Amino acid sequence: MNIQKSSQSIKQRKRNNRTDKLDAPRRALCNALQIAGLSLKDASRAVGRNDAYLQQYLYRGSPRHLPEVVRHQLAALAGVSHARLAEPSLTPPNASYGGFDPEPHRVGQLNSNNQPANIAIPLLDERSSADSRMIGNDNKAANAQIGFPDSMLRRITTAPAVGLQLISITGDSMAPTLEDGDLVMIDSNRTQPSPPGIFVLDDGVGLVAKRVDAVPNTSPQMLRLSTDNPAYTNYQRRFDEVHIVGRVVWFARPL
Repeated sequence: MNIQKSSQSIKQRKRNNRTDKLDAPRRALCNALQIAGLSLKDASRAVGRNDAYLQQYLYRGSPRHLPEVVRHQLAALAGVSHARLAEPSLTPPNASYGGFDPEPHRVGQLNSNNQPANIAIPLLDERSSADSRMIGNDNKAANAQIGFPDSMLRRITTAPAVGLQLISITGDSMAPTLEDGDLVMIDSNRTQPSPPGIFVLDDGVGLVAKRVDAVPNTSPQMLRLSTDNPAYTNYQRRFDEVHIVGRVVWFARPL
């Protein structure tokens, strides 16, 4: 007899019995996180809460209802509709899901139109300039979203969807790597230039896309902001002078 397997089976049955006693939104959250391979502690940390936050919500009823912002964060993290995690009294009877199916957005599943379910990634209205000048600095982050099939998104990055954003590139200082008009995906959870890479950041002049790496043996810490186009000049900034929005993990370009 395999004692380890037997022990795991007992734990799984206890977990299932405990989950079965939850109400619908709590059970949906528990199942979605399990499918996504996320522990309650990791998911709690991902939404900026203490380690026991979701444990207490699920099994102690505290908080009684998830704040809307947390519900949206968890939905994006687990790949489900936020409406699925809401109590029925909080969900309008004719709620619109903005074109995204309210069923779990998992690999291989289809929405009501028999199309692959999508994970919504926010599309920022501001543009990132590769020419070190602010483009569209009067614009605000838009509510627009682009849906990515879960299978495609996981081929791009394993990062939680809640930290991903899309933004357009303006300028040619990063050419030929990034061209004017390219759409890039940034991981806003990765704001440290280690290892070096291409980041979207505010360099004190405007929102830019640059190669960023730390200059060794400098105090205060200096960052080297480099371009891929030799027609442009590289420069340095103190780490505390810039705001790194996130690391570029993917881009798309029209032909």
